[in-house]
Amino acid sequence: MATTLMPLDPATSPQRVSRVLTISAHLLPEEIVAARRARRTRAWVLVILVLVVALLAGWYLYAAQQKKDADKEQQGLAAKVTTLQRNLNENYTDVITVQSQTTTLDTQLKTVLANDLPWATLLDTLFGAATDADVQLTGITGSLTAIGANGSAVASGAGNALPSASKAATIGSLTLTGTAPDKPSVAAFVVRLGKLSTIANPYLTSAAETDKGVQYSLQVDITAAAECGRFTTACKTGGK
Repeated sequence: MATTLMPLDPATSPQRVSRVLTISAHLLPEEIVAARRARRTRAWVLVILVLVVALLAGWYLYAAQQKKDADKEQQGLAAKVTTLQRNLNENYTDVITVQSQTTTLDTQLKTVLANDLPWATLLDTLFGAATDADVQLTGITGSLTAIGANGSAVASGAGNALPSASKAATIGSLTLTGTAPDKPSVAAFVVRLGKLSTIANPYLTSAAETDKGVQYSLQVDITAAAECGRFTTACKTGGK
């Protein structure tokens, strides 16, 4: 078998044969291209719309199921509360009755003891002021102002009463007697009494010098600030 080699045509060299011309042209009309783009855009919009609707539907179904479960749980809890209340009323009737009576009693005591005056607390205050002024208290006589039917104080001898230096209402009076080393100590005691909120209008009625010092007597008014107790305003110091 023989092979005959043919000479290459110089006009069709390998370089010219493998060369690709970089020439392109858009032959489709613009209307067709625009229509294709519009169809693709509508397709994507429809896909996105379907996805959004599917997500909303799934979320709605999930929320509806959650609400249904919550309602069911609430009904179960309400049934339990009803059962517990029924058992409580059946098994602890006496306890509930006692609690109700205790609450009623506390309310009544607050009303009855609204004007309660703890003498122990008031006496502690007076003896404390006397100790600070270096005087001795040997006698204390007290009286409270009468209370009318409407709960207000009944005026007694108001025409002879001195103007009060305290804005608090007066509920009684005290007569204090005792001894002091000198008259300045008695004056210091009167000044200390005047600074107390539970006492008003300290008035020295007598101060006589003796071999052992000075015997004094003074009067003070008791103000409403002295009223305190367990069922009203808590007392700052001892006494009930």
